Amino acid sequence: IVPGLTLGSVAIGVVLGLVNLLFLSFVIFQIPYLFGGMELVQSTPDFKLANYARRGFGELVAVAGLTLPILLASHWLIRKEVPMAGKLFKVFAGIQIGLLFVIMASAVQRLVLLTGNLGYGLTTVRLYPMIFMIWLAVVFVWFAATVLRGARQHFAWGALWSAIFILGATHFLNPDAFIVRTNIALMQQGREFDSNYNFELSADAVPDALAVLPQLSFEDQCSAKVWLHIRYRELGRTGDLRSINVSRKSAWHALNQNDAIIHQVEGCPNWVLDNLKLDPEAVE
Repeated sequence: IVPGLTLGSVAIGVVLGLVNLLFLSFVIFQIPYLFGGMELVQSTPDFKLANYARRGFGELVAVAGLTLPILLASHWLIRKEVPMAGKLFKVFAGIQIGLLFVIMASAVQRLVLLTGNLGYGLTTVRLYPMIFMIWLAVVFVWFAATVLRGARQHFAWGALWSAIFILGATHFLNPDAFIVRTNIALMQQGREFDSNYNFELSADAVPDALAVLPQLSFEDQCSAKVWLHIRYRELGRTGDLRSINVSRKSAWHALNQNDAIIHQVEGCPNWVLDNLKLDPEAVE
């Protein structure tokens, strides 16, 4: 490190102190907004829950994107021969991470509202931000456990392996199937089930989507059967070994076993029969 670029106690106190003051001011003045929840959305004209949740995630990403580089750079530039500088860094960095977790709690609360029984259900663009926030939480906890305890050399590898672990856990979660199961549970609590969206998801979601078919309204069943039939045809044409996987095979077998149910379309609109390539006069 170039000697002139190192940070002593005063510099650390000024730099991190000002950043902490900025974050603290934001949190204090925004507390009613950060944790206003559904009451804030309902009492604010032209303010939608989806926008509230998106802003929460955007605020978190912006703060995290500012915090981590500042803390890593500051720690790298600390004058090692000045013990007080290291102690001040730990104090201010701990406060900064604590304020970050307040903003993260707000973002999580908003996303839970958006996807819960008072919101609009779960989708891929709502699930993956939640997973990303989990990873961010792990990264900052790992930062506190390594950098703040004098083991900076372990931080980067730990952050990388945490990302790999969470990606693996997401794979085993089976996101599309999880989305459908969550939306089915919400439907059973009285929320509307978006059959078009849920039946358009990947082959992973097919078995769970088939299970909910009898619980849908007649109109939604007609629409869902079109999507299932299209998916059935696509899976049946899969001949390239690179396209074959367990999810596709499981979906095809589930559709094959329910072929008769998919083609029970008596009373459905003609556009349904056209998509299924059925003659209206032949439908009984």
